[in-house]
Amino acid sequence: MLQIIKKDNTEGYEKILEELGLSDNLQVKISEAVDGENVNGYGIYELTPEALKIYKISDGGDLMLADGILRSILFLAALKGIEKAEFERGSEDLPNRLKMIKGGNILEPISDIFGGCEGCKDKK
Repeated sequence: MLQIIKKDNTEGYEKILEELGLSDNLQVKISEAVDGENVNGYGIYELTPEALKIYKISDGGDLMLADGILRSILFLAALKGIEKAEFERGSEDLPNRLKMIKGGNILEPISDIFGGCEGCKDKK
């Protein structure tokens, strides 16, 4: 069964973080798409009080998997009352392909893609 799980650390992603120039960024988080023992994809992101920054979504070419990983990360931000997502360094095409936005690299407000999130701001 496929699950998208937020990792507690960045272990195993050191090389990718280095390639992205994020080796020294202690705020970077990773969520993995896990099916049994297999990791089928992942998302690298950072939550700040102002915005969610998406650095990379790896989906193995599966757009539906990319959608699931991205939505799970966006939901984490919405639960914290963060309503702005910035797609960084090469990830900006993904929300366009998923028809979440029609151009640019900013999705705002995030809660619109969930049909609204009543009470999200209260959980900040």
